[in-house]
Amino acid sequence: MQPKTFYRFAKIIFVLRGFMARRHWSIDLLDFIFKRRIPGCRVPLLASVKLTYRCNLRCLGCPFHLRSNGKRAHMSYETAIASLDTLKRMGTRIVIFEGGEPFLWKDGRYSFSDIAAYARERFFRVGVTTNGSFPLEAPVDVLWVSVDGLPETHDRLRSNSFASIAANLRATTHPKVLVHFTMNRENWRDINGLAEMVRSFDRVRGMTVQFFYPYNQGEEPLALSPDERRDAVAEALRLKGRGFPLLNSASRLRAMIDNTWKCHEDILANVDPDGTCETGCYVKNRGTVNCAACGFTPVAEASGAIDFIPGSLMAGWKIFVSP
Repeated sequence: MQPKTFYRFAKIIFVLRGFMARRHWSIDLLDFIFKRRIPGCRVPLLASVKLTYRCNLRCLGCPFHLRSNGKRAHMSYETAIASLDTLKRMGTRIVIFEGGEPFLWKDGRYSFSDIAAYARERFFRVGVTTNGSFPLEAPVDVLWVSVDGLPETHDRLRSNSFASIAANLRATTHPKVLVHFTMNRENWRDINGLAEMVRSFDRVRGMTVQFFYPYNQGEEPLALSPDERRDAVAEALRLKGRGFPLLNSASRLRAMIDNTWKCHEDILANVDPDGTCETGCYVKNRGTVNCAACGFTPVAEASGAIDFIPGSLMAGWKIFVSP
């Protein structure tokens, strides 16, 4: 960008910001793009905030519930607020609460809804990923429910929780509920049947997928082989081609076959239950980083959006912006 154009663009941004006390999403994103263009300024786009490692389930693919008895495995209210304030100062735009199980989070009179409401006043969009075993109501923009296959498969992988999840999916009144499916060696063939089941839940707006990542804590047998991964991507693309609202972009799904995509890890911020906040890879300080095995499609999409790849921009629009 030429200096004259750069400063003209900067002037427009600051004028628009002055006119709007509560910025429209488009202004917020233009502001983010502007800051990312400043040399040396690496503003995070999204943050993973793990409020707790505690969970009521013992899912085979999850390493985090194994840490639930560790020191500082559950945030205090003060730590949660301080962490969100830190993310705000960093310029973070999107916050996704995770666990453990975030709906289990409590500190005295404060519950998850209090933390979510605080975040929603400060960030462009706020989401939560839950195991779905609690009522699906929270003051967030996007509510993801983890469902890992058809009932029999899901129950084997995720502590016999399918029936309660299905009941909560039918009962929810939240305006944007998505199913999140982590494809592994035992469940990837369920994707078509699961998609048909998802259609039966009136409040579910669609589905996102990612690929299982082994943290080398005993769950390695769930990892897809290269051939299985290629076949799993092919099934996801066929499903998307038939018009099912699979919100991952086709280009990033293809890129996940052998991870031929550029990772902008500096767009990520990660907060753990002890209050530690760092930028970089999602696995950093949570496991062994192995880029060749990466299955984190949200990072691939976010990196694609930073590079202005149309499919990733559209995926972000559908997930976070469109009503």
